[in-house]
Amino acid sequence: MIRLAHPKIPESVHERFREILETGHLTGGRFVQLLEQALSLRVSNAPVTLVSSGTTAALIAFHSFQKQGARKVLVPDFCYPSVVSSALRLGYEVVLVDVEPERLNIDLDQVMEHDKGRHTILMSVDQFGIPGPNEQLRELASRQDWWWFEDAACALGSHEQSAPCASRADMSILSFHPRKTLTTAEGGAVVATQRVLHEAAVQLKNQGIGGVGTQRQFVDTGYNARLSEFHAAIGLAQLEIFDDILSQRRKLGAQYRNRLKELPQLTVPAGYADSGANFQSFAVGLPRGVDRSLVVAKMLAQGVETTMAGFAIHHQPVFSSLACSGTNSVASYWYQSGLALPIHERMEIEEVNQVVDALKTTLEGLHLPKQPEEKQELPGDAQ
Repeated sequence: MIRLAHPKIPESVHERFREILETGHLTGGRFVQLLEQALSLRVSNAPVTLVSSGTTAALIAFHSFQKQGARKVLVPDFCYPSVVSSALRLGYEVVLVDVEPERLNIDLDQVMEHDKGRHTILMSVDQFGIPGPNEQLRELASRQDWWWFEDAACALGSHEQSAPCASRADMSILSFHPRKTLTTAEGGAVVATQRVLHEAAVQLKNQGIGGVGTQRQFVDTGYNARLSEFHAAIGLAQLEIFDDILSQRRKLGAQYRNRLKELPQLTVPAGYADSGANFQSFAVGLPRGVDRSLVVAKMLAQGVETTMAGFAIHHQPVFSSLACSGTNSVASYWYQSGLALPIHERMEIEEVNQVVDALKTTLEGLHLPKQPEEKQELPGDAQ
């Protein structure tokens, strides 16, 4: 079976686990501090605050922005729903904006109708590890006097014009779920380039406590969002091989892009051609009307695990009342037709070939035309 994801954890993690058990410092110890410091180096020395999950990171980020007066957020419609849930829990006005077809990031042409001012957050998502147009986002946010929040959950190791993702936004989040380029089993991080936002995040993750020792007081309604030493130890072990992980993923991604030229009926995001992409996931768009569940089943029968590529927020029943900036057709297409293919550091080039061969066999069995007209509606294909 070629699995969708299968992280590689060096055996050095066992030694760290033994130290944790022997010292009894299960949380708040040196491994969390070491991982925060090491991750900070990866994001141009921006301060990093480790938390218990990527979702919690989003909740803390939105709470920190709210303390500075933010109350509205412009969200890419194609993103993981927990980020939207976090904003809604804090009472934000959420506006769903379509994504552009090349990077699947927020469509900047659709956000200009909104008012200037620090009450608004411009949110971007580095989907599948494809770096967003971060220089443009920085310039736009500055011009509009908006906060910029980067969901870089998938983008540790990605960069745009040599600047690491999660290093330029006012606040960014990372996720360390097992499908990410670096995992702690479960965990996440808040990265803040503004001191006031960093200080808020540190306080909020620890129940909203301020002060030290016997002078501690609860000064905000915070969260129990601390990351354990065990989780940090896993992350530190993976960091030892992180550059190798990125190198292998990029080799696999390049092979996917090369082989998928044989399947022109598929849509491949142009952003994968960016040298800064980390290939956290590799997703393709099936022709409209194809039964994706049938494709997933047929691929599984050939020993290949696949799944849907992601979610369009406005298609989820719980979010059906949220305002959309337009028809959000690109987000709808990727939600309905996007297919995630296996990619992880344990894979080899030959397994990429097996995946593409299985996909080719599956599509041939469906008797599809090679280049359906619908594909022309989604420019930016990078096959």
